[in-house]
This record gives sequence, structure tokens and C-alpha cells, in this order.
Amino acid sequence: MNNIGLSPKQYLLQMYDTEEKRFREITRLDTEEKLEYKKLLAHLKKVHEKDQDAKKKKIKSQYGTTDKGKALEELVSFLLEKSSVFEVHENIRNSTNEIDQLLILNHKGRKFEEFLDLPDYIYLSECKNYNKKIGVTWVGKFFSLLTSNKSKVGFLFSYYGFAGSSWNSSVGLVKKLFLTKEKLNERTYIIDINLKDFERIEEGCSLLEIIQAKIKALRLDTNFEKFLELKHPAQK
Repeated sequence: MNNIGLSPKQYLLQMYDTEEKRFREITRLDTEEKLEYKKLLAHLKKVHEKDQDAKKKKIKSQYGTTDKGKALEELVSFLLEKSSVFEVHENIRNSTNEIDQLLILNHKGRKFEEFLDLPDYIYLSECKNYNKKIGVTWVGKFFSLLTSNKSKVGFLFSYYGFAGSSWNSSVGLVKKLFLTKEKLNERTYIIDINLKDFERIEEGCSLLEIIQAKIKALRLDTNFEKFLELKHPAQK
């Protein structure tokens, strides 16, 4: 790289931009990973669509709850592993409950911490294979899980996402729980990752970009897609 003629400010900005580009590159799926991801996502859609179609026709589905749950877990595990910044521990049991995925920032995550914008270093992740949108009961249970494990950030993966938009819905409950604490560094972030987000990843977003956008949206009480559009104008 030719830095001749750059002022000290320009040089430092260029170095910083290079670091951020490196972070974005390692947290996105590469060409080979995208092909594998497309297969996993196609399979997840297939088992859900076939099951729903069978229910409409009132016939027995070739795919059951176990098949749908496994398809979701395989896709989520793949995404978490390929994000490059998490140390993933699956099916962790403590004295009170079981955690689907315990996520800890690894050495790469610590190196790029300034670009992550994630509170804390330890996160909990749950996969909910549910035949409809996630209601307030599951959100409440997940909040209790986070609280009992002293974690401030949790990712709830599902096919249909959270229900509603009012303050009495699961979406509203997430906002209420976030506002429970006055200090920003003490608040709890429950992040909904669903089929639409899986499709965004297929189109070129990374899991971390979606998580970051939703964290910003929760803080500012706005639509998270605005933050994604700044980075991915082709997806408008």
C-alpha cells in the first residue's frame, strides 16, 4: 500500500479503515461457507413448509418437531461458528437449567472488540422451534435464564420471530425489560433472530451486522433495518 503524501491523520484513518474491513471480512461467510449455508437454510425452509402443508391437508407430515428443531439448531450452530469471534459451548447444564449455546468472545473477538459493539463478553443463545411467533411467556423465561446466569445479552433464534409490536406483545416486553435498568451498561438485550434475518444473511449480511443493528435499534427505539441499509444499499 502506497502511503506517500498522506498526512498523519489520513494515514491513521486509512489504517483504522483497513482494520474495520478486515473485521467485516472475517465475520461474513466466504464463498464456500455461503454454499453450505444455502443448503442448511433451504432444508430449514423445506421441513417447515412441508409440515405446514401437511397440516393444511390434515395428513401426517414426513417431518416432525424433532426434524424442525434439528434443522434450526444446525443452521444456528453453523452461523455462530463461522462468525469467527465466538467460542461456542453447546448444551451447557448448570445447577438450575440448561443453556443451548454459551458464547464467549474468543481472542479474535477481543482483538476486534471495538467494532463489535456488544455489551459484556459472555452471551446466551437459545433455539426455539415453535409453530408460531414467540410470545411473552418464552421471552420472560429467556430473561429469567439470562438473569440467573448474570448475562446481559441473549440471542433467541426461531423460525417465525417475536409476536406483535405493542407494549403487551413479546416485542414490547423486550423493550420493557431493556428499560428496567436506568444505566445503559446494566440493561438486558434480548435479540430476536428469525427467518427474515436468515434470508438477509443469505443475501450478504453477516450475523454480527444484524445483531449490531438490532442492538442499536433497541437502544434508540427505532427500526433496525435502517442501520443495515447503510451497509447494504443493494438490499433496499
